[in-house]
Parts: sequence; structure tokens; C-alpha cells
Amino acid sequence: MKKLSFLFLSLSSTLVFSQFVSPGTGVTYNLASLSVAAPTVLVNNGTSYQMKADITISNGDTLLMNEDATLKIDGGKQLTIAGIYDTNAGNVLITATDPAVIFKGIRLESTSTVTIRNTTFEYGGGIQALTGNFLMDNSIVRYFKSGLVTGAALNFSTGNPVVKNSQFIENDLPAVASGANQGVALEFTGNYLYGNTKGNSNRPQVNMGPSGTGITKIINNTIIGDRTLTKVGGVSVSTLLGVENHPQIEDNIIKDNRYGITVTGNNSSGSISNNTLTDNNTEPVPASGGSGISLSGSGSQVMAIKVERNKIRGSLWGITIIGTARADLGGGTLGSTGENIFFNNGNGGQLYALYNNTANPISATNNCWREGELSDDAMVEAVISHSVDNATLGTVTYAPYMCALPLSASDAALSKSSIYPNPSNGTFVFDSEKSGNIVISDMSGRVIYSGIVAKGKNTVSVKAKSGVYILVHQSEGKKTSNKLIIK
Repeated sequence: MKKLSFLFLSLSSTLVFSQFVSPGTGVTYNLASLSVAAPTVLVNNGTSYQMKADITISNGDTLLMNEDATLKIDGGKQLTIAGIYDTNAGNVLITATDPAVIFKGIRLESTSTVTIRNTTFEYGGGIQALTGNFLMDNSIVRYFKSGLVTGAALNFSTGNPVVKNSQFIENDLPAVASGANQGVALEFTGNYLYGNTKGNSNRPQVNMGPSGTGITKIINNTIIGDRTLTKVGGVSVSTLLGVENHPQIEDNIIKDNRYGITVTGNNSSGSISNNTLTDNNTEPVPASGGSGISLSGSGSQVMAIKVERNKIRGSLWGITIIGTARADLGGGTLGSTGENIFFNNGNGGQLYALYNNTANPISATNNCWREGELSDDAMVEAVISHSVDNATLGTVTYAPYMCALPLSASDAALSKSSIYPNPSNGTFVFDSEKSGNIVISDMSGRVIYSGIVAKGKNTVSVKAKSGVYILVHQSEGKKTSNKLIIK
């Protein structure tokens, strides 16, 4: 029995000490020096590094990603940063050693300061950001599953994190999220999202809780849903437990989700403007969702959301206002200009541009209620549900109103010389004026390729059927697009 006990203790000690914890004495590591300090934990294979056990960079120490490199992490292993994580390399890949067995995830402690640039993360169990000192720029997060994190591929707990110019592709969980009772004022700008929340749970691709005293900024993103995921919404910024919430949701393209944008909780004030919301109608039961924009609240506190200059097309409901929520859709006390455009939002053979499902009056002047039609009062009344339809509902003031011809789609194509040859057999050169990242999708919006590109000539190989594709280049918060033809 004593020999067995001794053997058990010896094995336990080996397991405990197989991980690496840095000393916290001001040491700066890169992958090369870290593999020297912990050669059995981080193995240098010449062309890549393999992390075979947990690594913790302690408070006071730094992990500097200063070389273009691939870091492969074994299944179930975790990288923890309590100190500084910084990136100045041009192209870093952090992936699973075996894509079929995800690594546990990356934990960024509250003491950490994190700068992530030019990095692709894949086949992991999530990034848990317990720090508000967080920047992600020009990076890609894809094919993550539930592991260390169960709320999102990238989950926040506090502060004012920044995520910009990045991609989130086909993660099992939402792309980004925060808790229902935590104040997180995320700045989320210039990003591309496709097909996240692959588990088809009742969660949107962007699932933020309240901002606290700060402002959650969801600006200039493209958020495309996978239409087979019928329970996945576009964007939610909501407070359910009374924490302050100040959303600023502007200039986004949101398409093919269960719904476009929702704000829940009367303790919310902010703006929803200049968004293009198209075909957010994958919800099969209209009573359960499908709005271009939905505002929902309870209690006596006054919600103050300004809604203006949005284009809402092809939803089951255009805008729904529920419970005791309030909004200014034009001509109200918040100074909304109106100018929202509605087209073909409806279900069951009936059009619903605006459904005021509250007892509150709503000001909604200077909007185009039926795009492409010169409407009269009867035509507008037919697409608005309010006190005229049900005496328990508040009245919508919708006149005066405007109607415009359908907005023409602009061709933002780059010069043909940016891609050559075009047509190609799938291998081509993308000549970029600036570093950034590209995403290539078919005409239905399905992503077939994504990657980081450097300034200058980049050779790209795509395996795809013959046809026409769209290549979108993101750099410094700006997007340009080109037709890509594969023969």
C-alpha cells in the first residue's frame, strides 16, 4: 500500500509540474526564448511551436509575439496571460495541434494588458478576457467551440475593450459577448462576421450585455448569417438586471439572421442609425422573432433610443416596440431625423413596417414606409400597427412622411489590377496597397476563404467551383470589394 501511495504521489507531482509558470520578475519572452525556458512544454519544431502543457505568463512578465510563426496547442491545454501580451509580428497563427481536438482556450486575467494584431486563432475553446485593457486589430477568430468559454468565441467581463478590422467566422458560439450584469463598453468596429453561433442556440452573433456608464459602439461591421441557423440573431445590446446601457449601433450591414438588431431593457439610451438590415427573417415562427429592429422593455423607466436613417428590408417585422419600451423614430424629443426606409417587411400576407406593441405614443415622422411607392395615408396606415388597430396600443404619429425610389447599389469595386489574373483557376495575386485581411464569399454570402494579407503582392489559392465570387479587403477600418472570377 505504501509503495502504491508513493507511486501515486510521484505521478501527481509530475502532472503538477508539467506546466510552465513564468517567475513574474519582469522577464520578456518570445516564442523562441520561451521554448528554451520550457523546452518540454513549448517544443520548437523548426517550422512551428507545439505547446504540450499549460503555460501561464505571470503578472510582471511579457509574452511578445515578434515573429511570423505558428503556435500549435495540444488538445485540452490552456494559455493564461496575467502580465503583458503584445504583438508586432505580421502574421501569427494560433491553432490546435489536431483540429479535431480543440485546445482549451486562452485566459486573459484582470491584471493583463493585451494587444493582439495580425493573428489568426482557430480550433480553440474560446478567449476569456477578464481585462478591460484589450485591443484586437486585423485578426481572425474562426472554428472555435465551447471550451474554456461558454458564452462566446471572445468573451468580455469589464472595461472598454476594442476589437476592430477583424473577422469572426463559423464559431460554435457568438462572436463576442459579455455578461448580463457586467458593465462592458465594447468598441466593435470594421469587423466581418459570418455564420457564428453554429450551435443554433437562441443567441445572436454579437451578444453584448449592458455598457455601464460607457458606450457600447457597434459600428461599420458586416454581419452575415447562415440561413440554416434559424435561431441566431444579428446584434443584441441589452440590460436585463437594471445596469445602465448606452448602445451606439451605426453603419452596419446585417443580413440573413433571425433578426437584425435588438435592445432590451428600459435602462437603455442611445442610437440605432444608418444600418442596412436585409432579409433578417430566418425565424420560422413570426410570433417568436424576425424583426429588423426590436426594442423591448418593462417597468416605468423611460427607454430613450433614437432610430434614424436605417434601411430595413425583407424582415418578418420592420420595427417592433414591445412592453413599455420607447423610441424616437422621427420628430420626437430625442431629435431623430427619421428617414428610415422600409420595404417588404411582413408575414402571413401582411406588411408590418412598424408594430407599436406598447401603450406609449411613438413619434415616427419623415420616414419612407413603402420604398418605391408614392404612398398616401391609407397605404401608410396599412403597414403600421397602433391604436387605430387596437385601442390598447399607443398611437404612432407618422405624418409627414417621405418615400424614395429604391436606393441603387453602388459598385465599390477596386481596379482590376488589384487581382490578377482574373479570371483565374483559383490561384491569383492580390496586390494590396495596405496590410489587412480578406474574405472571399460566394454570391449567397457563404465564406469560402479568409486570411491576412501584407502590403504588396500576396499569392492566394482558393479551392472553389467555377463561378463569380466577392473578395472584400479590410484595412484600417475601411472595406473595398472586387469581383473574383474562377474558371
